[in-house]
Amino acid sequence: MEKAKKQKPAFKATSYLGKYKWFVFLGPLCKALEALSEVFSPYFMALIIDVGIPANDTEYIIKNAIIILAINILGMVFAILGQKFASLTSEGMGRDMRNDVFAHINTFSFAELDKFSTTTILNRTINDCYRLQEGTSMILRNVMRIPFLIVGSLVMALFVDLKLSLIFLVVSPILLGLVFIVMKKLQPLITEGKTRLDNTTQITSENLTGVRVVRAFNKQNYEIERFTEANTGLLQNDLKQGYLSAILQPLIYLTVNFAIVAVIYFGGFQINIGGVTQGNLLAFINYFGQISSALVAFARIITVITRMKISNNRVNELMETKNSILSPARPVKVQKDAKDYGKVQFENVSFSYSNLKDTVKDLSIVANPGEVIGIIGGTGSGKSSIVNLIPRFYDTTKGAVYVNGNNVKRYNVEALRDMIGIVPQNPTLFSGTIRQNLCWRKPDATEDELVKALKIAQAYDFVKEYPDFLDHPVQRGGTNFSGGQKQRLTIARALVGNPPILILDDSTSALDFATDAKLRKSIKTMLSATTFIVSQRTNSIKDSDKIIVVDAGNIVDIGTHDQLLERCALYREIHESQNKKGVSRHE
Repeated sequence: MEKAKKQKPAFKATSYLGKYKWFVFLGPLCKALEALSEVFSPYFMALIIDVGIPANDTEYIIKNAIIILAINILGMVFAILGQKFASLTSEGMGRDMRNDVFAHINTFSFAELDKFSTTTILNRTINDCYRLQEGTSMILRNVMRIPFLIVGSLVMALFVDLKLSLIFLVVSPILLGLVFIVMKKLQPLITEGKTRLDNTTQITSENLTGVRVVRAFNKQNYEIERFTEANTGLLQNDLKQGYLSAILQPLIYLTVNFAIVAVIYFGGFQINIGGVTQGNLLAFINYFGQISSALVAFARIITVITRMKISNNRVNELMETKNSILSPARPVKVQKDAKDYGKVQFENVSFSYSNLKDTVKDLSIVANPGEVIGIIGGTGSGKSSIVNLIPRFYDTTKGAVYVNGNNVKRYNVEALRDMIGIVPQNPTLFSGTIRQNLCWRKPDATEDELVKALKIAQAYDFVKEYPDFLDHPVQRGGTNFSGGQKQRLTIARALVGNPPILILDDSTSALDFATDAKLRKSIKTMLSATTFIVSQRTNSIKDSDKIIVVDAGNIVDIGTHDQLLERCALYREIHESQNKKGVSRHE
């Protein structure tokens, strides 16, 4: 019987404290010493009132005043050191945590990324990690200070007067009950608030990304109303949280103030009968105030811990999500000199998203090295799903995909993708320069290689016009380029390094027919790559060696352009609708 695999422990923010163990130790220690300084000050003040002032002993008063001053200076020093150690720990922990979460997210396949929206990943990586960081800082500052302040003040209060200290026994259960009730009502509001924040961030992100569409359709007012509605819901949730958090502190102070009134009332009787001195009563009231302040801080800590628990669960959900696309323990090596280098084969392949209806059904086709495979079909027919299986963005539900004669699952994932130049549907450029964007596939690419890729992609003519040429800046998202220019630059990026397999996923939609034709001719004549062209235009794929016609996940037919025109009604319908008489299609 095989031993059960040990389950990886859930994500815990506290696991990041080990790196800063000395700061974790020294920070609370300094805060504890600060608390002790606060505890001893009222005692020496009571001595001044009860001994020094009645005896008019100036020397005694000055001596105790110096002691109080020294204690407070030490307390200040310990407070500063404790704050510094707590900040170093929490800031370092926050940085490490965000690095790990971001790195883990980058291991996700498309299947895992489909489970989370971009905004919730963003909020969990930044907002929730910050909550954990902020909460850790607050806990380190108070984890020793609060107990020392409460216990120390309580001990000193018992030392001053045992009878008056019995009031604590009455007040403590009331205070604990208040904290428990408020925290119980606060926790579901915090969870709801996280969801509302994700929703508000989602709307903001959509508007910033699609700002041109919003302007084009004059939907600014609609989007403002949608954002206002989501933001108002977030506001109302935050107000409820703020109300519950804010009401706790006054309730604690109100309860403690009633207790102080009781202390003064009963203490007055004790003074009259000589049971307690004025200085001791003043010290007792100070200790009561310190305990009340510590309890208020404790209530805040409970609130912070509640928020941290929810944030930890949200981050844990990300960290526990494992990549389903893994490299094998013993991957096969890429043989660049093999005769079938660049060969791609689909063998009875079916694929579905989340076990839903098949997006690709029983596809079998062989793409020999250097061949061009066209894929055409209506929107949502499964064209992109087919090519996404080659670099293992997703894994097949049934059947297998082979590259160079080996199942793609036998390759190291990085090695597999290094063989493939991919141009996605939406052209994405990153801020930097044209050179930096082109070198993504091959960081050490020479300028000659970059120029060759630009020429094949029909991008050289407009890039050479820039005075700084390849060092021309690229703004975020490539907003300083037209749609066609972005597509050509992303195609050039995929071509750098001469990949044996090239995937163009509807990546020429913004190009005019003449440029599209030149691009296809250049790829055919200047590259030896096995090329997959996904398109909705028959003119973009008509010169392909094989064309796959897809409809609702079904492989309708596979053949050449002429063969499909003759026998495939769907392909003929698409072609005729795009090439009506009287419409010029010069290429």
